[in-house]
Amino acid sequence: MHWLESDSNQQRGEFVLLVEAEPSKESNLINEESERVLRLLLAELPLKQAVKLAVEITGQKKNELYELALKLKDDE
Repeated sequence: MHWLESDSNQQRGEFVLLVEAEPSKESNLINEESERVLRLLLAELPLKQAVKLAVEITGQKKNELYELALKLKDDE
């Protein structure tokens, strides 16, 4: 607040202060390595098993990898 006290013009009227929250860790997108692992597993295994192993290997959330796996299968 030093900037407010040091400038008398800033003390008149109103001002706006914008604050943005830090992005949550839950909104992590699937990184390239996780997608690469999932693609390799999907090439050799059924979808459910590939997703299960990809979750264990990468630590990504199951739902996120499952959604990606469905999209990848649709693209084939």
